[in-house]
Amino acid sequence: MGTVLAFMLAPWAAFALQLPFQRPQKNSHRHGPPPPPANLTPYSTAWVQELQLIFNTFGMAENDTSCPTEIPEWSCQPYPLSASDFIRPTNVWRLRPHDIKAVVSIGDSISAGFAMETARPPFAIVLEYRGKVFSGGADAGDYTLANFLKTYTKHIKGSPSGFTLPLAHGKGLNTAVSGAIAQTLPSQIERLRWQFGAGGPYHKHKKEWKLATVFIGANNLCAACAGETVPEVADAEEYGAALRSALQELKHAIGPAFVNLVGIFDVTLVYDLSRGHPYCEMLFDTIPVPICGCATADEDDRKRAGDLAHEYNEVMKRITKEINEENEQDGTYGVAYQPGLTRFKEGSSKYGQGFMSKLDW
Repeated sequence: MGTVLAFMLAPWAAFALQLPFQRPQKNSHRHGPPPPPANLTPYSTAWVQELQLIFNTFGMAENDTSCPTEIPEWSCQPYPLSASDFIRPTNVWRLRPHDIKAVVSIGDSISAGFAMETARPPFAIVLEYRGKVFSGGADAGDYTLANFLKTYTKHIKGSPSGFTLPLAHGKGLNTAVSGAIAQTLPSQIERLRWQFGAGGPYHKHKKEWKLATVFIGANNLCAACAGETVPEVADAEEYGAALRSALQELKHAIGPAFVNLVGIFDVTLVYDLSRGHPYCEMLFDTIPVPICGCATADEDDRKRAGDLAHEYNEVMKRITKEINEENEQDGTYGVAYQPGLTRFKEGSSKYGQGFMSKLDW
């Protein structure tokens, strides 16, 4: 992948919080692949193993990881620094790129890099490519925020390279967990608290400026279609309450930081983009593997998720304003709502499967 956007979009992993998967009636798969085990829950070890088996049995041989759109080369050069530029800013809204000394990422499978790349079947294994994640990956040559910042400050802390095994609890200062929801962010933040605490690997950097990215909500959205009414875990206000609490705790855990709060996309686009691709249609229609309860052929479910995504983004905007007002006097913590992907569905058909993981979408 060759762009920041690509690294945001490539790891469209399956989403958690589905109802237990029910096995189809006996012999219903006579003319197709066998169904997955009963009660298969996304982001369980059994689910990952089943997904890997399905891909190695029915997946496509090609593995084109090129970016589906042309992106300009990153050619920015370091800017000259005077003596005054080395004075540490005391206000988050006066930061310059060279002031950032560490990058932090929390969230779900997108921030964990789940299945961003896939080997050719029948030898593919599921991994999390944290070194390629847009918000903090350090793999050489990849377009990530951490690599961009290295143009201005060579020693960015916390940026992981390489990969982790599925369902890992992080690498470096990327503590994202595949399958996470807003309500489970506290466990990721506790890991950061330990890392920046006394005796932790980053305790010397607690008082330095950091760039943190929070990208969470896709799994909350996917839980919205589990019944006739929206369950509590997917309710926009419940989501907002959990997110607000997490942002407050993040400040205490990591110290001075500029936080990118990334707006949520309409998760149902993955169903639309699966049309016309035999392997993807098999995952959604024939087997089917439990992926996202709202990404189905049911138009009402898809509309529910789309409307709820809009509500989530409005809640994020409100929380951003509230958090910044609370921290105005202190000046060491600020949140910026980033709408980057909120309108992706409107143009996604132009790129089709080019932005999707080859394994689970």
